[in-house]
Amino acid sequence: MKIFLFNFINPYKLYIKHFIASPTKMGTIMPSTYWLCDAILNNIDWKNQTQIAEIGAGDGVITKCILRKGTFDTSLNVYEINDEFIQLLQQIDDSRVIINHLSAEHLSGEYDAIISGIPFRSLDKKTGMRILKRASECLTRKKGTFVLFQYTQSCEPMFERYFNFTKQRVYRNFPPAWVYTCQPK
Repeated sequence: MKIFLFNFINPYKLYIKHFIASPTKMGTIMPSTYWLCDAILNNIDWKNQTQIAEIGAGDGVITKCILRKGTFDTSLNVYEINDEFIQLLQQIDDSRVIINHLSAEHLSGEYDAIISGIPFRSLDKKTGMRILKRASECLTRKKGTFVLFQYTQSCEPMFERYFNFTKQRVYRNFPPAWVYTCQPK
């Protein structure tokens, strides 16, 4: 395992650029904070959950935290559609990571946990429902956990279709976020 070395690409500029160009695809103007990452990852049993997927990985802030928390047995499948974020993710030099330049609609495999940074409020409802259904299907056999964050509570009816969940508010993030810990129904 190697230390993460990145060419200097300012992720803040990328977030702002993509948010201005398409706020419905980006969802925020800032990467996730340490406190949000911590709240998300504290909902994972790292000793027993080794098959992980991250959907909507963005610039890899949460990806790097997953790798630090994971074990040598952790396998991480990352899904992202933004070309510039894919370039940042490809700079992560860790054999446990597989980067998929695909929409989360194409999520496949069986997972112990799926972590999502997808802004479901920004997606059209059909796409959001397809992603949630795929996530539920990929977790059911292993009785896995789906952990996601959102900036509003407006998508809870969508989540309730496939998952039972608890939520917590993380104020130390811009904007403040809700972290949902979900179990497939």
